[in-house]
Amino acid sequence: MTQILGNEKQGLVFEILSARICDEAEQRKHVVYTLQVRHISGNDDLSPSVIERRYTHFLNLYNALKKEHPNLMTNVIFPKKVIMGNFDNELISTRSTGFESLLNHICTELKLRSSKALVEFLQEVELEKARNFLEKQDFFSALPLLENNFKLLNKFYTDRSPVVLIALCRLLGCCMSIPQCSQCQKWADLALHRYEGVSDSDLLELYVPLLNACIEIWRQSGRNKDALEQRLQNLKRQGVKFNSQSTLLDEVKAVEEKIFGL
Repeated sequence: MTQILGNEKQGLVFEILSARICDEAEQRKHVVYTLQVRHISGNDDLSPSVIERRYTHFLNLYNALKKEHPNLMTNVIFPKKVIMGNFDNELISTRSTGFESLLNHICTELKLRSSKALVEFLQEVELEKARNFLEKQDFFSALPLLENNFKLLNKFYTDRSPVVLIALCRLLGCCMSIPQCSQCQKWADLALHRYEGVSDSDLLELYVPLLNACIEIWRQSGRNKDALEQRLQNLKRQGVKFNSQSTLLDEVKAVEEKIFGL
């Protein structure tokens, strides 16, 4: 189950910053809404996350939640489809308000916040683009998408939630594929820290490839890797098996398919 942030971190703020009409040749004319997500808990969020979504994405989220949790969605009024006038400024403004209200409502209900539908809404667009870049080995283009994906998910879910840890390891794996990437050590340190105390057996399948990745990063940067190598040897003695030829990105894909069926 996806782990949700505690009440002290639940001050999420959703704002449709703008909307633009997209008239690309390969797609039908449509409106793209720019959504900003930030949280306010003590100090204001200095790094808000921004994603773009269409009406269809919000509608799919609403319909999935209404089907799965009808009793929790009875008071939600979702903007209806219209046959004409989709690009009217007043309609766009009304829809923007409705989208913000939907997301605010979701964050008040634990079952809605932990739904697969919300996870898909938060990351499906950017993750699909990032995966296409990764398949083409265009790691520079994938990196900002994966970083934004991780930071957005971490606003909704706990530091050790499966979806967050997988996003973090994917981000690190992408960084490692870029020669002399300056962010490798930052994300590696964070991933090692996050994995302390993790007991989920599926997630632990990423721990050995993560250790291998960190050992390589430490070696390249001249940091002392003895403790990490000792930790890896201890796992081997415990009978933990791993594929030494597999990359961290390979293992992320395998674990994600196992946990989420993606």
